[in-house]
Amino acid sequence: WKTVEDVELATLSWVHWHNTSRLHSYLGDIPPTEFEAAFYDAYRTDQPLIGIQ
Repeated sequence: WKTVEDVELATLSWVHWHNTSRLHSYLGDIPPTEFEAAFYDAYRTDQPLIGIQ
């Protein structure tokens, strides 16, 4: 890399790939972001929070 900005962009690109495209064997060969979305979808509810109107 020629500049600090080049390193920062390369790092951001790698982090994006790591979280959105990389297949993770421990998670059933799906990317971490898909696993996280499925986890929260399993606990999502349409019920209002207690005490909030």
